[in-house]
Amino acid sequence: MDGAVAWILMVSAIIVFVVGVETKARVCYFGPPPEADPDNPDDWMEQVMREIRERCPGTKKHTSVYECSSPEPLGLENGTVTDDHITSSSHQGNFPARDGRLNNNVAWVAQWGDTNPWIEVDLIDSTVVCGVITQGYYMYTHYVTQYQVAYQKQPSSVPEHVTDGNGDIKVFIGNTNANGNTPVTNRFDESMVATVVRIEPTDWETVAALRLELLGCRLN
Repeated sequence: MDGAVAWILMVSAIIVFVVGVETKARVCYFGPPPEADPDNPDDWMEQVMREIRERCPGTKKHTSVYECSSPEPLGLENGTVTDDHITSSSHQGNFPARDGRLNNNVAWVAQWGDTNPWIEVDLIDSTVVCGVITQGYYMYTHYVTQYQVAYQKQPSSVPEHVTDGNGDIKVFIGNTNANGNTPVTNRFDESMVATVVRIEPTDWETVAALRLELLGCRLN
């Protein structure tokens, strides 16, 4: 069997997997495969899958193999995530990252002049994360109106961002003047597995201030 035939058979098998519930698989990808990088086989497979989805528009959208049937809070509000596993880019005097817990009496408040604020949660173990709940700081008109979510699969991994259905970095709508103290829940288009999750405010009222909870389920 030559390389071209082997390639077509492999792609056909992948399409059957991607299509899933369709009763008949169809081959709609022909041509040479992307140049393989032996040092990054996962990146090569992702490229193959991306090209298949682009050239086979009738296939179903790829979804994560990790899903939570009943997403639950991951431990910020109830203290399961300890103070030393919540960090931030900066904080004002009495408003450190550890206070950025949903429904806390205080909140995390970024330092004045911090133009790229963030608050990060170290979940320690690999965890399925599928959403975020945010609140502003009710004592003042301090709240985040928009934010992005970055994550690391392992502490040493390169950070990635949660994306939308088009593969662009997703910008989530947070709190507004009408609901600064009301929890606002945003679910991801696709769950991800992470050990570290970072909330990156991109727009805010007065100053970036957050109380939050992560939603998902533990793998173990």
